[in-house]
Amino acid sequence: MADEIRTEDAQLHQKEIPGMFDGPILKLLVRLAFPIFFGMVFQILYNIVDTIWISRIDLNDPSYVGGVGIVFPIIFLIIAFASGIMVGTSSLVARAIGEKNRYVLNRTAESGLFIGIVLAALFLAFGYIFDKKLLRLLGAEGDYFVHGVEYLRFMLPAGALMIISHVFAGILMGEGLMKPIMFAMIIATVTNIVLDPIFIFPLGMGVQGAALATAIAQIVPFIYVIYLFRKKKTIVPVELKLKNVKGSIIRQIISVGFPQSAGQITMAVSFLFFNRLVISIDPLALTAFSICGRFDYILIVPILAIGSTLLTLIGQNYGRKQYTRMLHIWKTGLFAMVVVMVFLATVLVVFAPKIYPFFSKVDGVVNYAVRQTRIVEYSFILAGMALIAQSSFQAIGKALPGLTITVIRLIGVALPMAYFFVRVLDLGIYGVWFGVITGNVVAAFVGSIWIYHRFHSLISGKRAPESRGLRLQEEMVTE
Repeated sequence: MADEIRTEDAQLHQKEIPGMFDGPILKLLVRLAFPIFFGMVFQILYNIVDTIWISRIDLNDPSYVGGVGIVFPIIFLIIAFASGIMVGTSSLVARAIGEKNRYVLNRTAESGLFIGIVLAALFLAFGYIFDKKLLRLLGAEGDYFVHGVEYLRFMLPAGALMIISHVFAGILMGEGLMKPIMFAMIIATVTNIVLDPIFIFPLGMGVQGAALATAIAQIVPFIYVIYLFRKKKTIVPVELKLKNVKGSIIRQIISVGFPQSAGQITMAVSFLFFNRLVISIDPLALTAFSICGRFDYILIVPILAIGSTLLTLIGQNYGRKQYTRMLHIWKTGLFAMVVVMVFLATVLVVFAPKIYPFFSKVDGVVNYAVRQTRIVEYSFILAGMALIAQSSFQAIGKALPGLTITVIRLIGVALPMAYFFVRVLDLGIYGVWFGVITGNVVAAFVGSIWIYHRFHSLISGKRAPESRGLRLQEEMVTE
């Protein structure tokens, strides 16, 4: 048994990311974050192109784009749970690699897939049984309802596959294999862009064709990822053995993943209230608010890319008990995020008067959008600090602090302050913007101080890391 363990440790060491536990941090961070960033850029491209093709079904009938838009909250819910599984799996894999914990690594795939398959089945059953009731609840009527139902019924299989595939994405991310994730994103986007017009127009499937193209676009990268695991390109094996499904590992994934999902759902719900507040001020302001939201995603993408990378770097070093290096990784991530965000925010602020007229010819909408960009955009640097703290907590298996930071930022501060500024101080749309900024300021302060204190507690030995029952060789020996 001892020789077998040494052999497995040697194989694990061969597949570790070079420079993970020593050497320059910034270079490693950029090398791992760039593929995620590039892949996310392709996803943005897909969203734009998909909307363009659907709108071309009938430019004089807004019910096609509107019907698809009504379905988005349901799709977002699926994405939230898929993201939670990915983050939970990634955190577990990263820490287990740092610990050289073969017991966990050999059972993570099957345990994660068990969660994914159960969730996917629940979403499929619930979606097909209550599809019409859900769309009525979301306010769909007439042609909006018809096109929404058509789109949802073809999108549900894509959503189910998305949940399952995010288990594999979490494994790859936890190992630091970011390039395969990037290739999977690119494959999905290109497949979707190619198939969209074919299914929509020559085959005459309309919005059903757009949804079917998305479903097929999920299948192709799924096959690619399965190929990687079959070729044993990863540390984590996929053996599809029921005995590898372990309740302790499932609980580990859920303990980190569920708060992540809850945080995303909190964000979605909070912005429903923001939309109601903005439209009560001026419908033109809501249009501008929506347009700015799409461009704000340009700033969010690098935050997500850096955050995903920190999840891997900090998680693996946490497992290896290199707490001082974890602190340096967090500081380096903050530095990289601030530099990138300052550059991108400056570009948007400078070119805002040139950008927004392309999306609206209404002067009121353009004026609102330009002012919002110039007032709010730099505060996303502070939001980035909060999200970096959230990813750092997830990396060490502590997701509740990240959820707490999100709730404080939106529900605890941004929304109440926005309503106070608007309803009490009568600041109009400026009150909404100041509310968002205030939430970002508070979350940045709370998140940064909290994670800094946690890391220093680990370094000083005042807080012992909890393994939560994931023992290394003892459990392997007893089996």
